[in-house]
Amino acid sequence: MLRQRLITASLLFLLVLVLIFWAPFWVFLVFLMLLTFLAGREWGHLSLIVWPNGLALLLAALLPMLILSQHLPWSALAQGSVIWWALLAALLMLMPPSLLREAAAWQRPVSAMTVFPVLLPALLFSLSLQQRAPQFLLWVILVISADDVGAMTFGKIWGRHRLVPRISPGKTWEGLLGGLLASAIMGTLGAWVWIGAAVQSLLSGAVLGLLTGAFAVLGDLSESFLKRRADCKDSGQLLPGHGGLLDRLDSMSAGIPAFVAGLYYLGWWK
Repeated sequence: MLRQRLITASLLFLLVLVLIFWAPFWVFLVFLMLLTFLAGREWGHLSLIVWPNGLALLLAALLPMLILSQHLPWSALAQGSVIWWALLAALLMLMPPSLLREAAAWQRPVSAMTVFPVLLPALLFSLSLQQRAPQFLLWVILVISADDVGAMTFGKIWGRHRLVPRISPGKTWEGLLGGLLASAIMGTLGAWVWIGAAVQSLLSGAVLGLLTGAFAVLGDLSESFLKRRADCKDSGQLLPGHGGLLDRLDSMSAGIPAFVAGLYYLGWWK
């Protein structure tokens, strides 16, 4: 299983690397539309709705319509997305346990429609970064990947205290700290490579990595909530050793907007 997981992760990374630095705009857009459709369908299945393909088609169609409108308020979108994820985190923490056991009929379409603010901002920012500063898109992917690896490693070795057991029993506070440490280190390394070696730049990179890693956890928990309620271990079987596409995009969905918001605050978004 570990060998299969590593092979899949390596192939995915190589594909993404080629797309980030060498794919023209329309190729990257088509790639993201495909990801949007597949991830939207998985989200629909986890939301227990009867029209997951319709949801996925609508989501995929909205992506080019928004990006080609040329009137997207990028700064407001980044800030709004961060606020959305903060509110969603509060909702998940305060949600009564009864909502985790079974979704009522009215809750299923509501859960399904949340896929729009969950996935679209991250995908829009990915396309914009690929056009404006592809190295920053690689940077945020590395930060979030470091967060995942750090959390998994620390959780397996030292994990004792569960983070949110009623939503994701496997996550621990030790894993959270390990993930945040790894994302802060990757944030610092990225700042050193792409911003400069000044102390202020390195400290800003560490904070940016920490912020991105923290929000990536929120994205992970949002999908964990749906999987818990749908009684599914993975969102699908598309990626050998990893599960579904959402199992890889959940952290990105919250981490990328937080990263872009940090770029705006630091004055690094050009």
